[in-house]
Amino acid sequence: MRIAICDDQQHGLEHTLTKIRTVSLQSEIAIFLKISDLFQQIKEGVKFDAVLMDIEWDGEDRSGIDFASELYSLSPKTKIIFVTGYPERYSQQIFLKNTNLRGFIAKPIDADILLKNLEKLKDEMLLEENRKLILKFNGVIKGVDSDDILYLESKLHTVTVYTTDGEHLCYEKLSDLAKRLPRQFVTTHKSFLVNMDKIQRIERERIVLGKNIEIPVSKARYNEVREHYFRYIGSNMWGVR
Repeated sequence: MRIAICDDQQHGLEHTLTKIRTVSLQSEIAIFLKISDLFQQIKEGVKFDAVLMDIEWDGEDRSGIDFASELYSLSPKTKIIFVTGYPERYSQQIFLKNTNLRGFIAKPIDADILLKNLEKLKDEMLLEENRKLILKFNGVIKGVDSDDILYLESKLHTVTVYTTDGEHLCYEKLSDLAKRLPRQFVTTHKSFLVNMDKIQRIERERIVLGKNIEIPVSKARYNEVREHYFRYIGSNMWGVR
């Protein structure tokens, strides 16, 4: 696990770093006194699994909550654990902005609480790894996060996997790939498989995704796709996974 510690106080950085080392997790740790240095590294392609973000930053007109929200736009998969010496002051504010919030720890940091938070992150990362779709093409093997997939299209014995960050090819049957994908995917046409989390609306002959991407729906599958979609949305509302 690659972890970033962000705190505007040197003693705060050292305190958190010492606690992480105390719990003896095998982690690669980077420390940042300036939030701009963290953002610069991320813009240069460095990826962090988690950031322990102090909330109060002296001399800044923004808080760690604001920085975490900005981080979310740069690296939405990076998980946030807020750290603060004023837990009562911020216990509600931490939910008011879009962040990938995964924990909230009071200072001084309790090693047992820290360990439980980091173990929870490791468990989540393992689940995410298991949700990856493994693709093979021209001798190259790669894993694609199923949550990043928009849709899959089969054409001329090749399947193209369209994701939020590009396209990936593989020589496999669409039906075989469907068996390895989670329940959020639905077959709309003999040549298309769609991630229901990306659907904006369903029309009689097409499904519309973000950026007005249109996917055909066959007449034979329309009712089935519609029912499948609303059943999936309903189950998510009730927390069924």
